[in-house]
Amino acid sequence: MLDRFSLLVLAAALAVPRVASAQDPVDFATQIRPIFADRCYECHGSKEQEGDLRLDDKTLVFHAKKDAWVIKPGEPAASLLVQRINLPKDDVDVMPAEGDPLSAEQIALIERWIKEGATWPDAAPTDAPVHTPTVEVIEITLTPQQVKAVDAAVAKLLERGAVAGPIARDHLALDVNLSLLRPAAGDQEVELLRPIAPALCWLSLARTLVTDAGLAPLAACTKLRRLHLAQTAIGDAGVSHLRGLGELRFLNLFGTKVSDQGLAHLHGLSKLEKVFLWQTSVTDVGVAALQKALPKLVIDRGGYAEEILKVSAELAAAEAKEKAALPDGIVNGKCPVAGKPINPAITLEHEGRKVAFCCADCRAKFEADPAKFVPNLPAKPDAKK
Repeated sequence: MLDRFSLLVLAAALAVPRVASAQDPVDFATQIRPIFADRCYECHGSKEQEGDLRLDDKTLVFHAKKDAWVIKPGEPAASLLVQRINLPKDDVDVMPAEGDPLSAEQIALIERWIKEGATWPDAAPTDAPVHTPTVEVIEITLTPQQVKAVDAAVAKLLERGAVAGPIARDHLALDVNLSLLRPAAGDQEVELLRPIAPALCWLSLARTLVTDAGLAPLAACTKLRRLHLAQTAIGDAGVSHLRGLGELRFLNLFGTKVSDQGLAHLHGLSKLEKVFLWQTSVTDVGVAALQKALPKLVIDRGGYAEEILKVSAELAAAEAKEKAALPDGIVNGKCPVAGKPINPAITLEHEGRKVAFCCADCRAKFEADPAKFVPNLPAKPDAKK
């Protein structure tokens, strides 16, 4: 069930409109690079390289470690770049991280370019306009001593492998992301945030090993606007450290242990605009109390996940029923050639499995070109792992 669920989620994330294939090959210089320059270079260009990723230089995209390429020529679905630009808008890992998502047309164009081989001329032009997103001006005032302490702390975070720097050019407000560290960050790394508390405005601790006690330094981060705690072991005691964050606008608690008791700590955060509570222990009662305290707050409990799980269960039940009804070791209920009900008397052995067909003609077609029809057979058990 978990494997099937994962496949459904991935399929949903990658489902975007496709453009007609009968077009001229996608041109990197005039069609792809302008998208990268407009929406990607701000975080993945010459001045900023979040996650150690640069998209402005061919040699840095297609580097020596081929297994780590975010663009895999000919394989859009296997390319991390495609997976990230197709994530839901509110996902912590969506690209681009700021502003509106890429349009369906832009995504389809990038996918088609990759499918065609991701051709990237060495002499691609470099004069495409670079998009500078509008960023909220956050007033940060630091003493000379604080500036020195902030610089030293940021240097330590960068040395550890964190993404840390101003939220935009010429801003003192800081953005820190500890979610990408390997091995995963923990309380020790969060402790490094204490000196930068007066300037910290955006923070991601998603998928880290931070504990409830480890969130204590956040109590001093009174300028914090955005906080990602998704898929951590944080519970109600951890959320208690957020009670004084009066500037907090966005909070992601997806996949945490937070319950109604933890939600009560958020009632006084009058500027909170959106909170994610999918796969937590909160109840309707706790959510209603939070909504009453903060009437304008958007509370996302991820109800769509319940529908996906329901569909997953129905598919699994139907597959089990079909498999149970198949006679004499046959693996398929429909002819892989014609899609019609099988005749159990017309079969052949293929790669150790007994395959049935609706007629002898279909069996002959399968024998002549099995690779063409094998995708229409049920996946082998190992393929679902």
